Amino acid sequence: MPTDTANWWDVALARFAQGQFHDTIAACQRVLEQDAGHFDAVMLAGRALSRRGQYAQAENFFRYALTLQPDAAVVINELGAALLALKQPEQALECYRQVLQLNPDSAQANFDVSMAFFDMDRMEEAGRYCQAALALQPDFPDAQIRMAMIHYRLDDLHRSLETLELALQLAPDDPNVSRLIALNKLWLGLPDEAVPYLEHALARQPGDSFASARLQEAHNAMKEPASVRDALYNAGMINEAEKLAREDLARDDSVDNHNFLLKCYLASDRHSAHDYYLEGRRWAQTHEHEEALPLPAAFKNNRDPDRRLRVGIVGDYFVGAIGIFTLYPLFRHYDRSKIELYCYNFGPGGEHLRSVVDCYRDISQISGDDFFKLVCDDVIDIMLDINGRIRTPNRFETLLRQPAPIQVNWYNLPCTVGVKAFNYVISDDYCIRPDDEANYVEKVFRMPNGTICAWDMGEPPVVPPPPCLEKGYVTFGCFADFFKIGDGVLEVWAALLKRVPGAHLYLKSNNLRLRAERDRVADFFAKRGIDPERLIMEGFSSFKQMTKCYEWVDIALDTFPYSSGSTTINALWQGVPVVAIEGEDWRGRSTAAVLAGAQLDEFIARDVGDYIDKAVALAGDPERLAELRASLGKHMAASPQWDVKTFVRNFESRLRSIWQDWLKATGTGKNGR
Repeated sequence: MPTDTANWWDVALARFAQGQFHDTIAACQRVLEQDAGHFDAVMLAGRALSRRGQYAQAENFFRYALTLQPDAAVVINELGAALLALKQPEQALECYRQVLQLNPDSAQANFDVSMAFFDMDRMEEAGRYCQAALALQPDFPDAQIRMAMIHYRLDDLHRSLETLELALQLAPDDPNVSRLIALNKLWLGLPDEAVPYLEHALARQPGDSFASARLQEAHNAMKEPASVRDALYNAGMINEAEKLAREDLARDDSVDNHNFLLKCYLASDRHSAHDYYLEGRRWAQTHEHEEALPLPAAFKNNRDPDRRLRVGIVGDYFVGAIGIFTLYPLFRHYDRSKIELYCYNFGPGGEHLRSVVDCYRDISQISGDDFFKLVCDDVIDIMLDINGRIRTPNRFETLLRQPAPIQVNWYNLPCTVGVKAFNYVISDDYCIRPDDEANYVEKVFRMPNGTICAWDMGEPPVVPPPPCLEKGYVTFGCFADFFKIGDGVLEVWAALLKRVPGAHLYLKSNNLRLRAERDRVADFFAKRGIDPERLIMEGFSSFKQMTKCYEWVDIALDTFPYSSGSTTINALWQGVPVVAIEGEDWRGRSTAAVLAGAQLDEFIARDVGDYIDKAVALAGDPERLAELRASLGKHMAASPQWDVKTFVRNFESRLRSIWQDWLKATGTGKNGR
């Protein structure tokens, strides 16, 4: 056995090289017994402890080493790594910054600072230091991978993928790179493109539970809808879907089958709002026995025109992205002295809703009969249905029996429900014109300034300049559901791409998660002389990830004859102008209503030809696009769509007017319960 310091030090070095860290520590301790100030032995013992995962003990050795050599960058760096492993990123950051001060041109030092910021969830700062590391050393695989992770954490999936492509060149066999590429592909709605990367990761590490779980997710996402008619509808092939809907209706004239037919009417370029009304009335008169609806006198409600009203609101998407930004602001600001709000929720989010309404009801597990009885027992004056007739699931069949004296269609679709169980519809003053009222069973009450609801999305986002300034070509985009994108819309977009050579078209819709659908659309454009390389097609992404995707769009294109609502709001909020056609009826006016309310009439086209001309003109004006990119968010924040308090006061006024109108129309007067 060694008997002196030099020999024990040789043993320590040899054991460390062999990965025998326990023996390394023991040998270092023998050295330190003979020479307590042996700096190298202190450092090697700390490193061996770190390799064993004993970071607290390693920290002690590194701090002792600093008493021996206070300015040794290698010690400070090792201490930072131990502190990072101990989940103390703030202290680790202090160490890494000291090292960076000593070695400002070190890629590794910049990378280490980035790691600490990453663990502190300070992604913007992590990104800056990681970029600095890559500027100093482009062929730095760990930094490329970390930069991709930072982009991912910032919901910037496209930039994450761009970075991972570089990392893949540097580390082609690294399963981490394959996993991250697959994850980005999955969240971009491209499950088929994720599969080979997950299979590669599993080939390298067969027991990889993460890759196995994501592979199952990818295969699940690649499944076609169970119903052929649903698949056709989701693909925008509305005429074909309508044909099957009529066949289904002939076999079973049910509420569900008829509602699907009405969905086809809404998305079809062969049907008008009047056709929709007639079809709704035909079915109601045949099936609904409207003469059996309860008479006004049957309801127990107190007829005082000025009292506090009991208002019910029923739906299942209160806590989705749209509900959070529109319904919650309403709930936070309504006047509880004038309205007692009952929320009937058959979706998620009860824990959030209970505190913002007067009375919360979870109706997800109760029958239609029990829901009917609950509304009657609550003595609701006005019931607001936010799902509407054709957004499924719904509670339409219960509402057809009219458990409340006044039932109002609001929020989702400003169309007629078509049945007399609904007395009123609340729309805006743009979508439903006076001449349109003949197509409504309900009496129309309007909100001013094109505001069917008000948005509260916080402060306007900070967005980069339009991508055309960097890429040299314009990217048009549409993130609407594909049932709104029939062949007529695609024909117009193909004509637009011909007018703007080199322009790209970015389509993002859940239906495009399917490879067959992306191929079908690419083939459509190829037959019209548009190179598929000019198309970007993706499926569904989360709301935050989707909003980041708008950074890759210069000009958004609205759909027709069925225009968009929240899709338009999201684009404008991200600084992307939206070109839309003012439709012939409410179906085609949703986007125009938003644009007109925000005084952005310059983007509202008269017809298809004007729509193309406006898009072409914008594409040729990069300075205007840059100006809009910087200002649209702030502009929207100052528009009526963002004035929640005024909207709520107006909405309360409409509910009061509806209540008083019903009292007058029914002649029931102020006569108590």
